[in-house]
Amino acid sequence: MKKKLTLIITGLFLLTVILTACTKPKTEIKNKDKKKLTIVTSFYPMYEFTRNIVGDSGDVTSMVPAGTEAHDYEPSAKDIANLQDADAFVYNSEYMETWVPKMEKSLKNVTSIKASEGMVLLPGGKDHDHSAEKNHDGHSHDYDPHLWLSPFRAIKEVETIRDGLIKQFPEQKKIFTKNAAAYIKQLTELDSLYKSKLLNAKQKNFITQHTAFSYLALDYNLKQVPIAGISPDQEPKPSRIAELKKLVEETGINYIYFEENANDRVAKTLANEAGVELLVLNPLEGLTKEDTKAGKTYISVMKENLEALIKSTDVTPKKEVAEPTVNKTISNGYFDDKDVKDRDLSDYAGEWQSVFPYLEEGTFDQVFDYKEKLTKKMTAEEYKDYYQKGYQTDVDRIDISKDSMIFIVGDKKYSSKYKYVGKEILTYKAGNRGVRFLFEATEDTPYKYVQFSDHRIAPSKAAHFHIYFGNESQQKLLEEMDNWPTYYPVGMTGFDIAQEMLAH
Repeated sequence: MKKKLTLIITGLFLLTVILTACTKPKTEIKNKDKKKLTIVTSFYPMYEFTRNIVGDSGDVTSMVPAGTEAHDYEPSAKDIANLQDADAFVYNSEYMETWVPKMEKSLKNVTSIKASEGMVLLPGGKDHDHSAEKNHDGHSHDYDPHLWLSPFRAIKEVETIRDGLIKQFPEQKKIFTKNAAAYIKQLTELDSLYKSKLLNAKQKNFITQHTAFSYLALDYNLKQVPIAGISPDQEPKPSRIAELKKLVEETGINYIYFEENANDRVAKTLANEAGVELLVLNPLEGLTKEDTKAGKTYISVMKENLEALIKSTDVTPKKEVAEPTVNKTISNGYFDDKDVKDRDLSDYAGEWQSVFPYLEEGTFDQVFDYKEKLTKKMTAEEYKDYYQKGYQTDVDRIDISKDSMIFIVGDKKYSSKYKYVGKEILTYKAGNRGVRFLFEATEDTPYKYVQFSDHRIAPSKAAHFHIYFGNESQQKLLEEMDNWPTYYPVGMTGFDIAQEMLAH
């Protein structure tokens, strides 16, 4: 009897286990049986960076096929369907993969990781389409996305991808951290190699098919001279070809760099007219099938790029090429007095925030690093000190309507109506000029006298402004040159403002 009871109990237990297993959610069973992560990346450098972080813990694939020009790629319905089954998607920037913002709207349960997140980008150049600034469905290039072509910035992208993957898959933190550290060590060695080989470059200029190597040039003290703009297939004007031919003759440059995956007709035309050779400088947007079979990698190709660059940088120029003169535009302070017009307070209407807190937080440090490398006039620290004095203020916000202003300092507000009292043109030591538009309060306030400067000289809506205020006199404010509190619209993040500062 006891034996029979034991068999019955055992049978009931086994039946319970079977029924429980059968009623488990399918997703739970799927996750249990799934051994590896599935990570989809946009194009080659994102694939290479991600693959080195993930290692054997996941399958990493690239959406852009080998040998395909990444600028021309558009995902098919099948590509998007395959992506829906992935655990994560890694891409560089909406300014490179212009199809990503639209595609992301259709993705469900797939986390996107943007490798350039938090990195301030260089302006895209004269060729970018302002009409597409808020619509990335087309191939808009408002900012330059080619960060991966500088080993210095490739390191930062790898760190961002690593952190994004760890956030999404915390159980893989140890392996991702270990793999990323090993790969970053290789990239750091590559960065050091570039620095040592290009430190004493005799020739700073190198001519490229399109503007893909701006970050490389900036970080290693070279000067990229592009035939065309951000897009490799952009057609330059005949005057541009003539201008570059003259540069080749003046500098003694022996090579024009072209790309294997793009149309090299324009580069060949310039090389033939200037009597120089063509040489590959690989933008690494997609390796060819032959390169992949040969075992080439991001690091090996970047070393080939370095050797190709050295063929230009080791040549002593026939003569030094003069630095380009300042573009004498109104925004840079070059204008005729007759073009300066009166402006209303309504030009500055809106809710504005001080940029000073962002500077103190370090949000603009990338901008100062760029300024050091672009201008070579001051170090990044010196630029920060300069702007520290310039931006300093205790006025957190200024709310402006068509005839009044409210100055907000902490929890205190000072409001008054203001009247326009004229304009003053100032000439600076550098030879350029500026215009200040003067207003006076009609009511009692500590901010009786106010002057605006926003690099514009006639009626137009301000995008940001520098402001001078006090209660002594307009003349006293006109003498102030070191402190110019600066305000951008409320709602913009510190990163948005940093990006705008660099672009303008």
